[in-house]
Amino acid sequence: MIEPPAFAPSVPSPDALVHQALAYRAAGNEARAIELFKQALAAEPEHLNAQIQLGATYIDGGKTTLALDVLSGAARQAPNSAAVRRLVALCHLQKNALKIARAEAEEAVSLGPSDGISHTILGRVLARQQAWSAAEISLRRGAELAPHSTYSLVHLGYFLVNRRRIKDAAVVAEDAARVAPDDFSVLLLRGDVALRLGKAAEARDFALWALQQKATSREAIRLLVSVKARQSWWLGLWWRLNASYWLRIALFIPFIPFGLWIIPLVYLVAGRALFTEMIKRELKTVTLKPGF
Repeated sequence: MIEPPAFAPSVPSPDALVHQALAYRAAGNEARAIELFKQALAAEPEHLNAQIQLGATYIDGGKTTLALDVLSGAARQAPNSAAVRRLVALCHLQKNALKIARAEAEEAVSLGPSDGISHTILGRVLARQQAWSAAEISLRRGAELAPHSTYSLVHLGYFLVNRRRIKDAAVVAEDAARVAPDDFSVLLLRGDVALRLGKAAEARDFALWALQQKATSREAIRLLVSVKARQSWWLGLWWRLNASYWLRIALFIPFIPFGLWIIPLVYLVAGRALFTEMIKRELKTVTLKPGF
């Protein structure tokens, strides 16, 4: 009897592996995404999209050195790629090498003048260099060219928040909300804008909504803590003291001559305990209304 031939299992193509990796990355599983990107590159070392996407994933995770290593190969293959240049600019921005970051971002804009993301990245670099006017021009150009990009809108919004132009930031936040109302970064921007407009309850809802997506996010917890600090002057004072070493020293000095240094110490310790308990209670009991 002749045995049927055995068929070897099909091996996914590099393109298929990249597609799978992008799905894992979108779902928040960066470790699995990186593994699949590496498999694609093992099968085809010069796969440009795999290099670009792996570099971008490393950047998101703050692994700048690894990102630069991967992107160096992409840059050799595609020296005129705006996407590669802007990612390299982001790497140098993370390393605070602002001169190189600016040169790379400007080159990305030159190679892709209609690419809104490149303009946004250049704006971020310029803002870090405190070239405020030029930064705003680039950030606004990025949002204009990429009106459906939460990346461009959120970075423009936070630039305006940091410049204390809250009403302008509110307009941008609403634009971002129309594009992606459930996006994590959009929720944080809307919450920060609401807080600065004095709408603490609304800011709290945005913080909790964001924490439902990423329960351990420092930025979302920071927003919720900031809300609590605004709602209670006692806790607000504690929060400011906790954030500043020099303010804590200034608090202790008046009590030292009277031997009452224990009073500010108790205040600082009790404030931390109360803050922790309040945050735990919020996260356990609050349910957001549907469609918020």
